[in-house]
Amino acid sequence: MAKKQLIYAMPDTTRMMEGIPNRGAEDGIGGPGAQCYRAGNLVWITGQTGLTLDGEMTHPYDIEGQTRQACENIKQLMEMAGGTMDDIVRYVTYVTDRAYRFPMNRIFRSYFTMPPCGTGLIIDGLARPDMLVEIDCWAYIDDPD
Repeated sequence: MAKKQLIYAMPDTTRMMEGIPNRGAEDGIGGPGAQCYRAGNLVWITGQTGLTLDGEMTHPYDIEGQTRQACENIKQLMEMAGGTMDDIVRYVTYVTDRAYRFPMNRIFRSYFTMPPCGTGLIIDGLARPDMLVEIDCWAYIDDPD
């Protein structure tokens, strides 16, 4: 039976919202959390946003910049797990405005030779008001031949 392996967790010292250190669920962001797990051939990546893996917002209120940052995070996490973007088999995207769907999809799809199956949702908001997109992924990494 495959054991669950933590690939990356955001350090507590970087989970800050508007300069206020994380206090847990009461600040609306939550505590330090696992960003990626691998169990056997399966990989789960928690929702990636415009935050770097260290918790820094790179492109507030910028859908293209946040989508690129989320994709770069996903790519880095997949590499840390021993895979590539093309090992992703399913995703869910969340955007805060219907107008963001096209630019987000254009950038997201450019990271794949064959895009995985997925679902796109339009929601009222994310954990911070300057976040416009979040992307969750599931992957399957084949055993080496």
